[in-house]
Amino acid sequence: MTATHADAGTGVRPVPQRAITAVAWFAVAIVLLYQALAASDRPTRAVVWGGLALASYAFGFLCLVGLGQGVGAGLSRWRFGPWILVWYGAAYGLATVTWSQPRTGTTVALITLSSVLRALWLVAAGMTAWMLGYCVGPGWLARRSAARGVAALGRRFVAEVRSPAAPWILYAIGSVARVASAATTGRFGFVGDTASAVSTATGYGQILNVLGFCAPFAVAAAAVQVFRERLTSARITLAVLFIAELAVGAASGDKVNFLNAVLAVSIPYSAARHRLPKAAMIATAAAFLVVVVPFTAAYRSVVHGGPAVLTSTQAVNAAPEVLRQTVTVHGIITTVPHSVDYLLERIQEIDSPAIILQRTPDQIGFLNPVQLVEIPLTGFVPRAVWPGKPIQLPMYEVSQEYYEQPATVYTAASITPVGDLYRYGGWIPVIVGMFLLGCGVRLLDDVLDARANPHVILLMLLLFPSVVVAESGWAAILSGIPLTVLIWLLSVALTFRARRST
Repeated sequence: MTATHADAGTGVRPVPQRAITAVAWFAVAIVLLYQALAASDRPTRAVVWGGLALASYAFGFLCLVGLGQGVGAGLSRWRFGPWILVWYGAAYGLATVTWSQPRTGTTVALITLSSVLRALWLVAAGMTAWMLGYCVGPGWLARRSAARGVAALGRRFVAEVRSPAAPWILYAIGSVARVASAATTGRFGFVGDTASAVSTATGYGQILNVLGFCAPFAVAAAAVQVFRERLTSARITLAVLFIAELAVGAASGDKVNFLNAVLAVSIPYSAARHRLPKAAMIATAAAFLVVVVPFTAAYRSVVHGGPAVLTSTQAVNAAPEVLRQTVTVHGIITTVPHSVDYLLERIQEIDSPAIILQRTPDQIGFLNPVQLVEIPLTGFVPRAVWPGKPIQLPMYEVSQEYYEQPATVYTAASITPVGDLYRYGGWIPVIVGMFLLGCGVRLLDDVLDARANPHVILLMLLLFPSVVVAESGWAAILSGIPLTVLIWLLSVALTFRARRST
C-alpha cells in the first residue's frame, strides 16, 4: 500500500505507507521527549515519558527496517533486526514505566531515577548507532563469504529431514547429554548445585552442553516435517516432543527452555506458511502468564528458599506438586495480575545500563577497552584444548560489583550490550560497538532465509535468545560465535540427509 500513486508523466515515486508510519512514530517520540524534558523536576513522571519516547523511537526504526520486507515488517521471516527493535521498544521503553511505581528489592534500591533517565539517553544513542550499522551493512566481502558458506552447506545436505525417526534420535541424544551433565555437575538448569557453575568448568562439560541442544533441534526437525514437508505422521512426534520439552523446562526452572520450545515450532511454521502463528502466540502468551511465570516463581522458592537447597533429583520430584498447587482456579485468578507485573519487571532492561552509568567510572573504574577484543578471542578456544582457561562469568561478577551481592549468592545480573560496552570506556565504545553489532545483525538477515533454506532454522533457534534478548553483553555474543557455528553444522549433519553424489 502506498500513500500516493506514481505519476508516469512526472516520475514521482509512491511513498510507502510504512515510511509514513515511521515518520509518525518519530513525531510521537519527539512530543514524548518534550514532555520528559518538561518534567525534569519530577523524575518519576519524566521516566514514564522518557520510556514511552524511547519505545516510539524504536518502533519508528522498526518501520524503516521493515521497508521492502513485506507484511509483518520482517517479523514473520524471523529477521533478527526487526525483532531486536521490538525487544528494545518493549524492554528498554515500555517496561521502563514500571519505575513510576515504588520498586522493591535491595538491588533495585541502589539505582536512582536520575540514572535511569541518563540510561535512556545512552540506550537511544546506542540504538541509533546500531541502526546506522544495520543500514550500512557488513560490506560485500563479508556478505559474499557468508552466503557462500550457507550455499555450500545446502549443496552438501538436502532440505528434507533424514527420516521420521530423526527427531526421536536427536531428542534421545539431547536427553542423554542433559542427564550426563546433571550427573557430573549436580546442576540442572536453575536447580541443584548452582555453585558449581562459578567454581568448576571442564572440556567434556562443554561438549555435553553442545549435545544438549539436540533436544530443541528435535522439536524443530519435527516441525519442519509437519509444516514444510507435510508429513502427517510427524504430527504426533511434534506434539510429544514439544510437551516433553515444556516438561523439561519446568523441571529445570528455566523459562528460556520454554521460549526455545515455542521458537522451535514458530519459526518452521512461519517459514512454511509465510505468516506468524498469531493465534498460537496469543495462546502461548496466556499460558506463560497463567502457568509458566507463577510456577517458576513457586518452584524456585521451593528449591532455593528452604532450610537447605534441594538437589536436582529432589527438585524434579517436587515439581509435579508445585505445578498442581499453582494451576488452580483460585491461583489463576490471583496470580495473573502478579504475573503481568513480574513479566514487565523481568523484561525491563534499563536497570543494567542505569546502575553501570551510575557507578562507572566514579566508584568502579573503566575496564581496558583492549579486553573487548581479548575476551572474545579467548572464548574462541575450546576448553577441551585449553583445560585451564579462565571461567568468564561477567553477569555473576556484575551482580557483585554493581549490585553489591555477596559471592555466595549465585545469581547473574543482566548486563546488556549497551551496559557492557559502557564499562570499557564510556560513550565511544557504546557507539562503535553498537554500530558493529548492527553490521553483524544485517549480515545475518542478508544471508539467512528460513523460507528458502530450512538448514538456517536451526541457526536461528540457536541465535535468537542471545542476539535478540542479549542479556549477557558484548563479549558473550562474540565469544560464542565458533561454538554456535559448530553446533549448527553438527545439528544440520544429524538432522538432514546428505546429498548423493552423481
